[in-house]
Parts: sequence; C-alpha cells; structure tokens
Amino acid sequence: MKKIFLVLLAALYLPFQGGGPQAQSVQIEHEVEPQAVVAVLPNPFQEEKNQAEGAKRAEKSTRTVDPSRPMVALTFDDGPHPVYTDEILDVLEEHHAVATFFEVGQKLSTAPEAVQRAAEMGCEIGSHSYRHANLSKLDRQALKEDLAAADEEFRKVLGTVPTLLRPPYGAVGKALREGAGYSVVTWSVDPEDWKVRDADKVTAHIQAQKDLDGQVILLHSTYPSTVEAVETLVPWLQEQGYQLVTMSELITLRFHDTLETDRLYRYDYFRRPPALPKAEDQETGRPCGVLS
Repeated sequence: MKKIFLVLLAALYLPFQGGGPQAQSVQIEHEVEPQAVVAVLPNPFQEEKNQAEGAKRAEKSTRTVDPSRPMVALTFDDGPHPVYTDEILDVLEEHHAVATFFEVGQKLSTAPEAVQRAAEMGCEIGSHSYRHANLSKLDRQALKEDLAAADEEFRKVLGTVPTLLRPPYGAVGKALREGAGYSVVTWSVDPEDWKVRDADKVTAHIQAQKDLDGQVILLHSTYPSTVEAVETLVPWLQEQGYQLVTMSELITLRFHDTLETDRLYRYDYFRRPPALPKAEDQETGRPCGVLS
C-alpha cells in the first residue's frame, strides 16, 4: 500500500518538474534500447574471428598428393562416436592428414557435427550399413532396405549419400556382389584394435609391417586406446614418408585405377600396389594430384 502511495505521489509531482514525462521516457529508453541495439548490431571482433577461422579452414582443406610417393589409407569403422571421433580428427587436423570413416547409419544422430567436421576437413565418409548387420546373411530385399535406411541418415547429416561401402565383418555375399550400388572396400592391415584395446600393441603391429605403401589400415573410432594409437601413428607414418590419403585417393592416385560401382576391392587388391616411379622418372617433374 505504501508503495502504491509513493508511485501516485511521484506521478503528481513529475508534471511540475521541467520535462518530467520526457525524463521518464528517457529512463525507459536507456533501460530497453541498449538490449535491442546489442541484439541487432554486428560484432566486428566476432566477424574478424570468423573470417580468420574460415581462411584457416580453407588453407587446411587444400592438400597435394604426389602419385610418385608412397601412400597409406587410415580407415575407421563403427562410428561416429560423440567423443573419440573428434579426438581422432584433432590429430588428423594437427598433422594436415585425412582418413576414411565408415559410419553406422543408426549412429549418425549421436554425433552429426563430428561427421560434418570430418567431411569439411577432406576426410571421406563411407557407409558401414545401417545397423552393423552381417550383410552376407541378408537376402536381396533386406540388404536393400538396410542400405537405404543408412543412406537416408547420411542424407540428413551431409546432404549426400556415400559411394563407398565397407560391409561389417568384411562379409560379402552374393546379394552385395550383384548390384548393391556401391564400391565395396575392405582392408589389408588389421591390428585388431577392437580386440586388444591396447595402444602400444596396435601401434607395434602396424609399425612391424615391412612395407605399408598402398595398404589400408583397419581401425575403429570407438575406443580411447585407438585414439592414443592414432596420436603416435599419424606422425610416425608421415616421418616414414607415407602420405595419408582417403580410400578413393588411394585407389585412383596410387593404384591408377577407377572406382567402379558394384566392384569389390579386397585385401588382395591392396597387397599388390603398382611399382613407384624410379628416381630418374621423378626428376622429370611428373604432375601431382592437387585436392581441395
């Protein structure tokens, strides 16, 4: 009651002060207008930061692959993982490297930003089916439905569908061989990271290989031990002279082959890469593949 009395008293008093109502409106203006201005005016510092980050991403998105030098494809199955996928991408980004991620369709909604980030970095995104079923045991209709469901999830996240398919367990049946509509790829080096769950053992297995040129390394983006192994392997592979490329780059630039739909690229394919040019051929300055 006392508060109402004071408000009425102020209302009676203000008209007798010069510009009383105007003074009140100015006070309201100062209380409200700054919020409106902050909401609509651009922040020049944020714009400058965004431009710098955009330039940095553009710089990192351009890579040069030399067909006359050894190449390796790191591949990661069973993701995306809401934590470990990004941690793997951090390592790849730090070393200006790429990989191929074979993602499970029904998992895409758990980490869509990570998949989008991988694609923006120049990594390749392939399908690993919708629910990680053994595709060799599915009839033609069930196979079609599973892969279509996966494609729909990829379309939601990326706006496109994969052209590469890695069948879970590497199992390829008749239905998959005869017109699934993908280039089907497996691997050639398997350190069984899913089984050992030990970064040192995974790293030792890969480093023990006599020659990794043209090879496809199978890893999984669902274990912290694999992230730890990647932290060692990526710089080590580069120090050994290997270029880290995507699956498609490996096939087209290292094997000088064409990616074909409904063709199977198995471990025996990657075990026999073409011979690299001799030193005297490299001196002629053959063109390299520039990838954006």
